[in-house]
Amino acid sequence: MHARYGTCVASIARRRLGPRLRARVETVDLTQEAWAAVACEAPADAFADEHEFLSWIAGVVERRALREARHWSRQCRKSEREVAGKDPATRPDGRAQRPSQIVLREETASRAMVALAELASTDRRVIVLRVLLGLSWSDVAVTLGIAEECAQMRYTRARRRLAALMR
Repeated sequence: MHARYGTCVASIARRRLGPRLRARVETVDLTQEAWAAVACEAPADAFADEHEFLSWIAGVVERRALREARHWSRQCRKSEREVAGKDPATRPDGRAQRPSQIVLREETASRAMVALAELASTDRRVIVLRVLLGLSWSDVAVTLGIAEECAQMRYTRARRRLAALMR
């Protein structure tokens, strides 16, 4: 469901947040909250069609965006009253990943593993040798028993097939 409607829900979230609130709230966080609501709150067979589902999830996103807007509009949250953190312990770590980024990475890895399993064995083998094992083109060619240029072409075609399966 996420693969089919993910970009649509993200677009709804971007529009509902607006530019000022997007400076404070990540669109992907709001989107992840909406998907969590789908998993926990969505009635099993209440949606007659796609339009009803999208209307329902738009309402969920709207309520979450309003909650964020209220949070950031409170007097204690006014941007002119905020003081930049001088203590390094209070500053956010720019390298840290958000929970939504971790979930998205894991979901993508899971989809890649499923798609990799669906590939033909020769395609899967060339991708494993090159990407997962990190072998050079000459080592990949020797392992497969083909010319180096052929190994590169086989890898390119296998990546295209893998990308098509992941869509």
